[in-house]
Amino acid sequence: MSKTTLLFLKSDTEEVLDSLSKQGAFHITIKSSETASDILNRASALINRLEALIEQSRVISGSSEPPPPQAVPIEAQDWTSFLDAIEKEISQYEREIKEIDVSIKTEEKLKSFIGLWFPFITNLQKTLSLDVFATFKRIAFLPLYQKESRPTPLSLLLPHPSLVLMVTSKPTTVLVVGMKEDLDKLRRAAEEAGYAQMPVLDDMPDNFNELSKMIESTKKKLEEISIKNEEFRRSFVTSLPKLLYLRALLSDANSLISIKESATFEKRWMILEGHVPSKNLHSLIGDLQARLNGRIVFFSKEEHSSPQVPVVFKYPKFFKLFESITNLYGVPSYTELNPTPILAITFPVFFGLMFGDLGHGLMLAALGFIFYKYTKSLSKIGVFLMICGIAGAIVGAALYGEAFGKHIGYHTIFSPGEDLMSLFKFSLYIGVAQISLGLAIMVINNLIQKKGIDAFLVNAPKLLLYLLFMYVVFNFGLNLNLWFTGPIFYILGPAIFMLIGKPVWAFIRHGRKEFLSVFGEMGFEVFDTMIRFVSNTVSYLRIFAMVMAHIQLTAVFYSLGAIAGGGIVGMVVSALLAALGNIFVVLLEGILVLAQDLRLHFYEWFSKFYEDGGVRFSPFKLTFGVPILKR
Repeated sequence: MSKTTLLFLKSDTEEVLDSLSKQGAFHITIKSSETASDILNRASALINRLEALIEQSRVISGSSEPPPPQAVPIEAQDWTSFLDAIEKEISQYEREIKEIDVSIKTEEKLKSFIGLWFPFITNLQKTLSLDVFATFKRIAFLPLYQKESRPTPLSLLLPHPSLVLMVTSKPTTVLVVGMKEDLDKLRRAAEEAGYAQMPVLDDMPDNFNELSKMIESTKKKLEEISIKNEEFRRSFVTSLPKLLYLRALLSDANSLISIKESATFEKRWMILEGHVPSKNLHSLIGDLQARLNGRIVFFSKEEHSSPQVPVVFKYPKFFKLFESITNLYGVPSYTELNPTPILAITFPVFFGLMFGDLGHGLMLAALGFIFYKYTKSLSKIGVFLMICGIAGAIVGAALYGEAFGKHIGYHTIFSPGEDLMSLFKFSLYIGVAQISLGLAIMVINNLIQKKGIDAFLVNAPKLLLYLLFMYVVFNFGLNLNLWFTGPIFYILGPAIFMLIGKPVWAFIRHGRKEFLSVFGEMGFEVFDTMIRFVSNTVSYLRIFAMVMAHIQLTAVFYSLGAIAGGGIVGMVVSALLAALGNIFVVLLEGILVLAQDLRLHFYEWFSKFYEDGGVRFSPFKLTFGVPILKR
């Protein structure tokens, strides 16, 4: 990786950035500024407005899958005029959004009005003449619909004398009859019981007899508004790609303006610093010099050992998939081993050990294939599920002899339903192997970082102490009396060396004060190695626990199917329960095993060696290029 500095005229900034974007190989180091300029603040505000517009447009159009952006170039000579043009477009869309929002709310209001009043009036006409309501002078009629389900009946809350007439059941509407002077009490009682007054429109008649005509006219109005709103929705489906394009343009502009402001040097000059892969340096500089007619100066030097150097690793596509898991914990630097190639092997193996079932593994792989083949957003997850599912199928067939929670019948290495202790011990052996590997990698990292003292006086003895401690535990159990007959000396040797090795070196180099400090530190390290590492090893019993849970959970559904009894109905119910149970187990255990697999790698393994102090290589790349180039 080459650390590169570019010096050029401020007027050539857009040309330089456009060239770097097309090259896609320059990782820019931007110094963050405490204060942002007005133009940068304006660009950020416009991005926020666009985000809100896009979300509203998706809701209105009902679009779930984002369409590809539609490029509609915007002519501008400088950043101010560019933002002016963008803001003009945004303001136009905002006005349209307000218009459609009002129209949609009107449509919903009319639908609610018709949906409640039409069945209400229709049913009421069947039992009473609507003309009779106009003859009562002191009687109040309060039409209500039920908003919430309340245990208290409405009739118990109404003042006396009052009457409740059930008009419709779906939706639940009632007509409350009471005295006009009690109208406020009737409304409060209705609200307490979870009822609300029927919706009211402008110019709505008081006479029920005239409501039928109004409902018919409202239906025609609703039909017109619905057609209009459907046209609005279609228009927003077509406008959404342009909104996405404007957002991408603004995002590019925001990046460009930020870089331009942070790289300013005096009034006329710009200094841009970053890193370039050494193989791309010649091509990048050649393109810049050709575009600017030589109006650029550059300085570069090779840099590989610094933790600040952006990292880029090249390995097969299979390993690349698992790089995303490594990056969840952190990015490796050039001063430590990249665990991704090892993780690409151990992660599916551990998944298979915890999810070992031939049938369920193939089901999970099939689900992954569906994701990969038929969904764009979940295609990577689909590949990951296929790998893990195949691993589970192989382990289930080769080690456990399990298919759909039942033993296949032939002899295998483990029989989870019978030989529990072998699987129990095997889980612990896996833990010892992976933790030891983590400690060994830590020794290698120390050597890469030229920390020989830590490698030979701390981490190598720590690895030996852990291995010998586990050897004593596995071979002599926890019988301390037996330990003191000889095995305890296996542990004391590396423990004493670890306890005094680095303190003695510190005493020789720095004197007594440093000796006491390092001695206390190493005492804690010895204690931590023997206590925490043992608990870490026990944590690998999750492998054993997940296998047992898998067998027992599947057996539950088979038992429920057996209860269904005989006959055709019993056979159908039993088969249905078995099928649904297996699907449930695959989905539930897939999630649980994934979580446990991540824990074993992140907490139990990565914590032994992984510093994740690297910087991810992110070359400068614009979506649509610089929008205001001077040609």
